[in-house]
Amino acid sequence: MNSDQIELQPEELLTAICNNLHRHFFDVPKNEAKNRFRELENGMAVSFLTIGARDHGDVDCLLALDHSNFVGKLNYSQFRDALATHLHRIAGKLKNHENLNIFTSKETGDIIFHIPGIIENNKSLNILVTCVEQRVAGKMTVRLMFLDPGDFSRSSDLIRE
Repeated sequence: MNSDQIELQPEELLTAICNNLHRHFFDVPKNEAKNRFRELENGMAVSFLTIGARDHGDVDCLLALDHSNFVGKLNYSQFRDALATHLHRIAGKLKNHENLNIFTSKETGDIIFHIPGIIENNKSLNILVTCVEQRVAGKMTVRLMFLDPGDFSRSSDLIRE
């Protein structure tokens, strides 16, 4: 690891992400959260979090949403329900020190915390996970992603509550 990199444990990073997601979507007035959702839905990345790295400077985090695999028309209520389920499952895993089901891309270094928030919409499942991307030093993107539900079976252990 070179001197420009910082190391953060996955549990610490995921805790910071979850706390900020909760603050941005559940601890604010509904209209503020809904406006933030609309920005994300329209493809914007919004300022989300700054991680202080002591001697290495700060890492600025943006929040983005990939809903290209969402089955149906995504609205704020569905997003909020999926996010609530996702955050609840993450909190349980963090509290009980369980496996965070982390996937890392060898090509990009992106990290996916595969702890799905699952909602059902017209008998179709929609599965929300969190991805962390860092392409440039000092900048990171937290991307909430809806996965292709066709990649999972209803009986899969992966999506059981």
